[in-house]
Formats: sequence, structure tokens, C-alpha cells
Amino acid sequence: SDVEGEESEEDAKRRVQQEIFWAKQRAMAAQFEAQEDAGVKAANRDKFAKRRLALVSDTVYFSVLIACLLWLASTNPFVTISYLFGAMSGTAYSYGLGKFVETIGGSINDTDIEGAGIGQARFAFLILLFVVVGKFRSQGLLEIPSIMGFFTYQLASLSQGLREIDD
Repeated sequence: SDVEGEESEEDAKRRVQQEIFWAKQRAMAAQFEAQEDAGVKAANRDKFAKRRLALVSDTVYFSVLIACLLWLASTNPFVTISYLFGAMSGTAYSYGLGKFVETIGGSINDTDIEGAGIGQARFAFLILLFVVVGKFRSQGLLEIPSIMGFFTYQLASLSQGLREIDD
């Protein structure tokens, strides 16, 4: 009976040691998984930041290109000035839209998300466009070219959608 008691004590010790070992293994696996998730999140955040920058730079590119064409084609300089003002507002809107989309999927504990407030205020750029155009319409600012300039970011968005991305 003493031999059986010693064997059961040894079995119990072995079982406890095995449970401790496997608990440590699970904790280590969870730690590696958390590190991998953080690495994937950081890599995806960097990819998105590059795409957001590409959208804003494409918006500026299309705005300058169309403004140059308007300058050559139009006899009224206020057409180009109005378009550029709208394009400037549209570029700011596309930047704010990118910041807003960047915050989707984030939590309140994410400290990496900076400038998220701009994304929430992105519609202020459109409202500001209408207010300024309404205020300076008597000085020559035109509504239609301004609105067309604002929506130039849609061309940049379309070009981003048609672009092939290999990553």
C-alpha cells in the first residue's frame, strides 16, 4: 500500500508538472500570436498609408492637369481660379476621408491612430466650399467649376481602383 501511495504521489507530481508545462506552452503560443497580429496590423497600416498618400497625390496631379487645361481653354480666369479652389477643398476632403477610413477597425486603445479628428470633420471642407463660393460669387468666383474641382478626387479614386497593386 505504501508503494501504491508513492506511485500515485509521483503520478500526481508528474501530472502537475505536465499541466504547468502545457500552460506555459499555451501562454508562449498566445504571446507569439499577439506579436504576429501586431506585426500584420503594422504592415497593413503602412500599406494603407501609402495608398492614402497616393490618393491625395493623384488628386493633386489631376487637379493641376485639369487647371492647366482650363487656363488654356477658358477666356475667363475665374473659371480656373474657381476650379482650383474647389480642387483644393477636394484634396483636403480626400485626405480627411483617408484618415477616417484608417480609423475603421481600430479601438480606443490604439495609440497609432493620429489625426483621426480630421476624418470626422471631412464634410466641413465641402460646407466651407459652398460658404466661400456663396460669399465671393459677386467678386467672380463661379459655382460649377468649384464643384467640379471638389469632385476631382473622384477621378483620383477611380484611377486608384483601376491600378494594379502587387503586394
